[in-house]
Amino acid sequence: MHRPDISYKAEKVGRKNWDMHTRNGKTLINGDTMKLNFIKKQTICVILSYIGFLCIVLSSIIASSVAADDKLNSNCEKKLEQARLWIRATDARAPKDEKNKVQRAVAEANSACELARKANPTDGSVLIKAAYALFAAEKKQEGVKLINRASELGYPPAMVMVARYMGRGEYFEKDSEGAWMLLIKTLKTDHVPARIKAALEFLSGGVGPENPKRAKRVLQELIDKGNGSAMITYAMKILGLRKSKPGSDQAQKGIALLQRAAHEAKNPQALIFLSLLYNQGNIVPRNEQKAIQYAELAIDAGIVRAYGTMGQIFQNQGDMEEAVRWFRKGAKKEDGFSQGMLGFMYSGGFGVKQDLDKAIEWWTKARWNGDRMASSYLQVHREKEAARKAWEKEQKTKKEK
Repeated sequence: MHRPDISYKAEKVGRKNWDMHTRNGKTLINGDTMKLNFIKKQTICVILSYIGFLCIVLSSIIASSVAADDKLNSNCEKKLEQARLWIRATDARAPKDEKNKVQRAVAEANSACELARKANPTDGSVLIKAAYALFAAEKKQEGVKLINRASELGYPPAMVMVARYMGRGEYFEKDSEGAWMLLIKTLKTDHVPARIKAALEFLSGGVGPENPKRAKRVLQELIDKGNGSAMITYAMKILGLRKSKPGSDQAQKGIALLQRAAHEAKNPQALIFLSLLYNQGNIVPRNEQKAIQYAELAIDAGIVRAYGTMGQIFQNQGDMEEAVRWFRKGAKKEDGFSQGMLGFMYSGGFGVKQDLDKAIEWWTKARWNGDRMASSYLQVHREKEAARKAWEKEQKTKKEK
């Protein structure tokens, strides 16, 4: 077999510039070429390393920016919820200092949500929160503009809100066709809560053309996919479970849907509904054991309100001490309803020693956790105190005369 004649030439031992040839012209590599290739490879490696470093830096910057935006959004939501609860439980006759405190909370919510909105000007959910904060500050027109902006960006919940405004002629010129188009557009999205709300607008009293079949079809499609919220909505809105007669076909189907939502979809709200229904016994035969069972499941699911539900069950049974025990558990977890009920128990001496000071203490805590009943109790107490002081003053004046 013929082997090519290969010659090597080195001018000097250790010299870097050397040649390598083949007589057939198949190989031609000299030292300068190899050196250049080596330098090119090094340069490419350096560039790639630099690009990798830049990617890491950019990723870090983006991650930090996202984290900062999330923090702003979370703060907006937190401040808004606080303002909502405080407004909800503020009696029209509440003391001036309470009203001032609420107004400060509203101002804080607006500041927090404005920062979040500026950081996320195209985030529909942030725009809605900022709008709610403006509503709380009684700046309805400004809030509606943000909702409309979110709708234009294609945010489904905002689209439903604008459809309602258009259909009713609120803040917008009445436009039934425009409202209908927005509702149809919403139904074509993947935003389930918005789709449920849009579907309900096709029932009697909604802003869409009355079409119960469409509403049922949309909800049934979601039910078939295992959506618990759709099951609850169908039971309450389509079947009218709250107003159905005990033992009726509507009642049976409604309860079956709630049970399916509770057990299959693991929907906590369904657990609360079932517990209340079995405790009240208006639509289904009263069953204390089932009421307790569903309340316990709701507690296990992390629903703080369920402690108050459990307390109500034992209160209805006449076991006041056990009722107090459950109300106290909920109160410690900052559940406004449980705190308000605990105050009620102290005010009347039900299951505990009567103590008006403790009742006021718990009502006050409940009031700042959004419990309206506690706010009403406090107002009644204030009015009684005012009447008592007025009477005492009157008696003192009479004696002096």
